[in-house]
Amino acid sequence: MDPSDHTILILDDEELIRESLDRLLRNNDLHAITVESAEDAFNVLRRVPVSMIISDHRMPIMSGLDFMIKVREKYPDIIRIMLTAFSEQSLMQRAINEGEIYRFFDKPWNDNELITVINKALKQKDIEIERNRQLYVQLQQSNIETVMALAEAIELKDTYTKGHCTRVRDFAIELARSVGVPNEQLLHLIYGALLHDCGKIGIDETILGKPGKLTTKQIEVMKHHTVLGYELTNSVKHLKTASIFIRQHHERWDGKGYPDGIGQNQIHICSRIITIADTFDAMTSDRPYRDGLEISKAREILIQNKGSQFDPMLVDKFVYLLDKRGINGLLNRNIGQRNQNKHTLMFVDDDKRILKSLTRLFQSDGYNILTASSADQALKMLKYEHADVVVSDQNMPGMKGVEFLKIVKTKCPATARIILSGYADLDKAMAAINDAGIYKFIMKPWKDHEFHATIQNAIDWKQMSQNMNTLLH
Repeated sequence: MDPSDHTILILDDEELIRESLDRLLRNNDLHAITVESAEDAFNVLRRVPVSMIISDHRMPIMSGLDFMIKVREKYPDIIRIMLTAFSEQSLMQRAINEGEIYRFFDKPWNDNELITVINKALKQKDIEIERNRQLYVQLQQSNIETVMALAEAIELKDTYTKGHCTRVRDFAIELARSVGVPNEQLLHLIYGALLHDCGKIGIDETILGKPGKLTTKQIEVMKHHTVLGYELTNSVKHLKTASIFIRQHHERWDGKGYPDGIGQNQIHICSRIITIADTFDAMTSDRPYRDGLEISKAREILIQNKGSQFDPMLVDKFVYLLDKRGINGLLNRNIGQRNQNKHTLMFVDDDKRILKSLTRLFQSDGYNILTASSADQALKMLKYEHADVVVSDQNMPGMKGVEFLKIVKTKCPATARIILSGYADLDKAMAAINDAGIYKFIMKPWKDHEFHATIQNAIDWKQMSQNMNTLLH
């Protein structure tokens, strides 16, 4: 940030001091707001982002030190500089311990020294802001990768969900933006939309894939996926808010939904948004027991059920967006679009026949191919080579596939990671997702066309996870 982008709040009950400091800062391209009382200062802090406060100590009603102590409690990131007409060791000790004052200046101050300290402090603040921003992005990236990997794990149980969660996410984001959902809730909305059906991991496949209508008992079992999804995500810190949306996405505006039978504004607005996005995509998608509806018919059903199943205001807004932009206009096509550059795949397996087979399978598609016969060899190669996707056998001598991919996750976090295994074990799959961020499991022997689709989807997923934060801006 440029120093002029920061706002400095000046607090002093003497008008001449305020004017003098304001003039000094303006002459050095710094922006200041001046106030004469602590009450006025707090009014400013409630509505304006302030980077630094310069406050006199001796003031009526509330002293500068008491003011700074309260600022430290409410706004700990603001830099605090104290002006005083005298030097008292007891005051300085209390100010340092309780107010965490950055610097003291005696009146009259030295202009050059004060400006030097201000610029140095603001520069350090910019460094901290950038460091925190990068850490936030890294943490969110890691969370997003975990969420997307968990969303992919749903496919192990319910192949119908392929693409459904991503479309629900896109519809939900567009609807949320249109009704002014705060930016700080959008990430939780994304998590909730991607994972709204994650409870299906605990539902029997015979129910999920049944080609005909479910029995009454099976319907009750299926309804339980909202609670299972809530229980799965509520214990994860960064999914705690989203877990509420997951639990509520089958509640109804009229209170006749499940699992809790709550209605109207008792249901979180993000849950109500996901409900409309989920229902619309479900209606327009093919199911095992029926073909998808025409968009016009699905639109009509939404309108017919506003005020009963759906929040009427949200339905009106969604229909408006649908009519204005069309279904494709509501999908974030820019996220996950395929890069036209040549991608590199790495295959790791101690069986040379497998490596030859995989090389032959994908080389004709124009991929760059890297092969390694052990995890150690692969890690050495990754020091000098970039791989968009790493596919590793699980059962190798020495380091197992999951352990290898845990290291890859740390050293090459942007690389999509896939496990080859001779068995299907959901518990191991979930453990691998948590430990190594596994994108997908492929069972041996594989089907070529499914392997091709998985690799391309992994590349799409990699690009999507890298660019996910753009959905928040």
